[in-house]
Amino acid sequence: MPQTKEWAAECRHPSPNVPFALPNAIYFLLKFRSDLAPFEHQTVEGRITLYFWWKAYGERDYPDFEWVLGAQDVAYLRKFDAPALIALVPGAIGFWLAGNAPDMLDEKALFAALLQDDLAIGPTRARLPRFIRLLVDSRADLRANIDLNVFSGQLAALSWWETHGQFEYPRLTWSPNPVWDGLNELGSEQQHATRINVPAFLDLLVSSRPDLSAAMDMTTFTGRLGALIWWDEHGKFEYPRLVWQTASTILQLNEIEDDESGMLIDMPRFIKPLVDSRPDLRGSFDLNSFSGRFRLLLWWDSHGKREYRRLDWSTAKIFDRLNELDNGDKRGLFRAPQFLASLIGSRPDLRALFDLDTFLGRIDAMQWWFGGGYHEYPSLHWTLQDSVDDLLQTENQATGALALPRLLVLFSKSRPDLSASFDINTEQGALALIGWWYTSGRLEYPGLRHLRVVPTEIRERASAERRKRQPSRQQRPFGVNIVGFPQGVLGLGEDARMAAQAFQLGDTDVALINAPMSGPPRIDTSVNHLLRDDLQYQVSLFCLPPPEMVRLTLEGGRRLIEMDTYRIGAWPWELPHWPSAFGSTHEFVDEIWAQSRFVEAVYARLGRTRVRHMPMAVVIPTPQAIDRRRYGLPENDFLFYLMFDGNSWLTRKNPVAGIQAFKQAFAQETPGVGLVIKAMNVRNDDPTWRQVLELAAADSRIHIVSERLNRQDTIDFMACCDAYISLHRSEGFGRVIAEAMALGQPVVATNFSGNVDFCDEQTAFLVDGELVPLRAGDYLFHEGQYWCDPDVNLAASQIARLFGDVALRERVAQAGRERIERDYSMAAVARAYAQRLDEIRNTTS
Repeated sequence: MPQTKEWAAECRHPSPNVPFALPNAIYFLLKFRSDLAPFEHQTVEGRITLYFWWKAYGERDYPDFEWVLGAQDVAYLRKFDAPALIALVPGAIGFWLAGNAPDMLDEKALFAALLQDDLAIGPTRARLPRFIRLLVDSRADLRANIDLNVFSGQLAALSWWETHGQFEYPRLTWSPNPVWDGLNELGSEQQHATRINVPAFLDLLVSSRPDLSAAMDMTTFTGRLGALIWWDEHGKFEYPRLVWQTASTILQLNEIEDDESGMLIDMPRFIKPLVDSRPDLRGSFDLNSFSGRFRLLLWWDSHGKREYRRLDWSTAKIFDRLNELDNGDKRGLFRAPQFLASLIGSRPDLRALFDLDTFLGRIDAMQWWFGGGYHEYPSLHWTLQDSVDDLLQTENQATGALALPRLLVLFSKSRPDLSASFDINTEQGALALIGWWYTSGRLEYPGLRHLRVVPTEIRERASAERRKRQPSRQQRPFGVNIVGFPQGVLGLGEDARMAAQAFQLGDTDVALINAPMSGPPRIDTSVNHLLRDDLQYQVSLFCLPPPEMVRLTLEGGRRLIEMDTYRIGAWPWELPHWPSAFGSTHEFVDEIWAQSRFVEAVYARLGRTRVRHMPMAVVIPTPQAIDRRRYGLPENDFLFYLMFDGNSWLTRKNPVAGIQAFKQAFAQETPGVGLVIKAMNVRNDDPTWRQVLELAAADSRIHIVSERLNRQDTIDFMACCDAYISLHRSEGFGRVIAEAMALGQPVVATNFSGNVDFCDEQTAFLVDGELVPLRAGDYLFHEGQYWCDPDVNLAASQIARLFGDVALRERVAQAGRERIERDYSMAAVARAYAQRLDEIRNTTS
């Protein structure tokens, strides 16, 4: 055996005198191990590589033999510095790295040389060290799978090192974190016209993948945005070591850029590159004009935000800023909305007509706007009441003169014919100017015809005369008479009952009066103790819609309007305009309480009657009997529901769209989901109801409940279900939507009309649609009206999204409940009512 070991260790191949001559044992292995064939043992480089293979792997397999280098071998290696050695025998260096025993190469500066930056990864600051290329080039398995000339290969090399390489080559300690950091580094949006600052890796990644490069042109805004969306939905899961938190990028894109000229509409930063990247938008919207930007905002609301959901930007704040009033009152004029100057400045036809720095210019602009101009600019609103308040402020002209409203004073100063005819510094001249207004002025300025310009002093004289002839309201105690349908199980009834509770919470006496005309069945008995036959108090609140006010005067309730009380119309209304058929019905009352901003805008345009935004309380009884079996509903399904009253117009409630959206969201075979249709007071001859029945009959998942329920049972029924759908075309307020939210249920609702006060992207699953004109038969007083036709495809998407994303639906439902509790609780509404009643008491006392 000793002789065999000596023979095995004897170095004689190819000859004993050459550097790194092979021992007999190694030469013997070369004969029968095909994996050693690649080692070119006829060359010194091959023999050196074979030696380091032996040290890394061979001697573990053959422990009975030891390959000891001779003096000439060591001397040969010492002739080379680290860079030269790496260039000479890269394969040997790889095998040396795979071992961890002390070795003669440890004394060389190999580590520093191997860790030097070698390969730049695209235009980023990320670099691969020299040893990566060395290892890949020296190993056939790595060469077959990693192409260091392309980005995907460079990523593969990094991933291989983290998962395998660092353990296969323990002699070298290197962390790739700085390389990842360089790839993940965000660029600056100033460096690219698209203004989307993307991480360094993204361009490289897209260009390296044909599927992505074919779909995303990274030189355009839409291409980069597409890459951002792909990253959020797929990329971050495919490439977990690449990091891009896109939220900060979206925030930057949504930042508002102020218009330096002050004459255009401020826009988010993404708008210009988006328009520049799309020929259809470039051709349609001129961003250098007010009208172009305005129409672009409308496009965004109707189409853009659906096409670019990830941008998650709302125009609401832009329109709020545009609708804010300027400081015209501080300049001796009256306030007008901020948008007016920009709008007029952008249109030569209007610029030639209206000078907003003058009183008459503003008056004429107001006439144009309320005479029809507002039709051209939906979403821009001029709350006339604020301007009217400025115009009706009184101004003393001289000692002893009547205090005239600013409207008449400014007319006198602005029109030479009036100043020459009426000396307003005398009472006679002031009264003559008032007379001019009522005989001529109102006809010249029809938009202001309802303004009362009689000075307080004159009104007080007239009031004193009236008080001599009729009993004063002061003879009644202070409190509120609520006229309506307080016992009806419908929205109007709930409005009356909630108002009574709110007043009582504010320590105000209340009387409920059933309107003396035909109405809904008197089912609710919870307020019987407050019922009275006649008016008891100084203030009367009419919880009736405008048509019912007209009917009240015709069917025996005229005296309730004519009696000497302070009259408030809590009038629900569902459409954008006051019908001309209503005429001066609004003059029946002293002020109007609007339950939503949508309704407030309708009444504010009437001009004469004061309008207050005073939403009703949304309070529900605690559910007591949540029992699906009572209604024949499946116990374990997730149940969406629709709810409507046939006494309202089904064309407005639009239940068919809700059913169609549900069916589109869930294929017929989808398990575990259902739709409940709760209806009452429906007529079998109603074509919409017949369509509802046909759709329900064709789908066993759709259930119809049509029994009439009291208030507690109604809430118990709602609590049996899981999510509410309201694809209404228009709502004055949307009480059922609000009550579902108060129950903590998620809602899918049309993004239009009164419900948008409390339904936004945080509190509801919104559904946009097209604004369409009403046709004959759609609704009462359809002429000149429009409403929103919700997009069924989008509604189906939102319904499916609500059902599929449990965390999202719980978050939205919770936010909705908190919004209702904050803004529509009994306490919040009671405070608002009490404050307004104090003002009325002080004014009328």
